[in-house]
Amino acid sequence: MPLRIFRTENSSAAAREREEKVERALVTGFRFFADLLKKSADVIEARRLERGGYEKQEKFLERTSPPRDKT
Repeated sequence: MPLRIFRTENSSAAAREREEKVERALVTGFRFFADLLKKSADVIEARRLERGGYEKQEKFLERTSPPRDKT
């Protein structure tokens, strides 16, 4: 039995409803993926700043130790 993602509907209302559900699922998935990427970028940026001697202080970043020499 073949896997059917889109069933053949007899009425245009049923076809529109099915299309609406698929679009809604795609939008939800894209938003979830975007949030995941944003959180990952925030973690990477925080680690990068910590290596540079910065730590988060209330609403701004403040250097807490001198930067390391790269020689």
